[in-house]
Amino acid sequence: MTTLIGDIGGTQARFALARGGSFGRVVAQRVAEHATPLAAINAALPELGPARAAILAIAGPIEGERARLTNGDWAFDAPALAAALSLASVTLVNDLEAMAWALPALTRDDVETWQDGTPVPGAPQAIIAPGTGLGVAGFLPGHGALATEAGHMGFAPRDATEAALLAWLTARQGAVCAEDLLSGLGLATLHAGIAELRGIAVPVRDGPEISAAAEAGCPVAREALAVFWRGLAGFCGDVALLLGARGGVYLAGGVARAPTDRAAFLARFQDRPRMRAWLARVPVRRITHPQPGLLGLAQLAR
Repeated sequence: MTTLIGDIGGTQARFALARGGSFGRVVAQRVAEHATPLAAINAALPELGPARAAILAIAGPIEGERARLTNGDWAFDAPALAAALSLASVTLVNDLEAMAWALPALTRDDVETWQDGTPVPGAPQAIIAPGTGLGVAGFLPGHGALATEAGHMGFAPRDATEAALLAWLTARQGAVCAEDLLSGLGLATLHAGIAELRGIAVPVRDGPEISAAAEAGCPVAREALAVFWRGLAGFCGDVALLLGARGGVYLAGGVARAPTDRAAFLARFQDRPRMRAWLARVPVRRITHPQPGLLGLAQLAR
């Protein structure tokens, strides 16, 4: 059976047709250019062709047959979408849950190894994806994917700069979660906070502009990236411990492609005096496959 699959984040919605565990041509739509997910799907279908059912991965919590983007205005009603599209069914899953389903299908060519570690067969795996937001999921071999909203856990500072940034952002908005600092939106927040704390005037920049400015030598952009990667490394270590992820920790998401010092990342990842040796045995890999969400949805459709 041919299944329409869609990986829908706060910025981009990517659609394809899946059959037999693989997928074909990808059609991308910008979320901001469509009022509803139905409008975006209808815009993509002429380039894809017919399908019998659909599985959509949503960057937000799933409540039965309904969902809403955490960082966007789209709302999803599975039965209503199925009726409007004349499909047998529409299934909604969390976007990181979809990526987690891809982990068993990844090959050596689909990942970049940062820490070899000693993987334990059958042990849980974790995937952390800083994109527009901060997604986290697990994969339990023999059981399947585990959706979480761990990106909304509180942010835990570990040095004076992080503590100052946490105090600065708390004064502005109240409670601060990890996603507020460890995501594409969070990188821009870090950049603004560091500029204010250091008393340096810089233009407002988004993630790609911050990376470009860092390469050009901007001290605020460089520090923002350094703080981002230190914080993300610590968060990844927390998730590894939380899920018992001796099967490996995988990084995905657009922001994970930003430049980083891997040695510094791993030092912070392992920085738990009583658990350093345990974390040193956890494989750490960055996913280089261009569409891990669609790959996972194709496995789930199969």
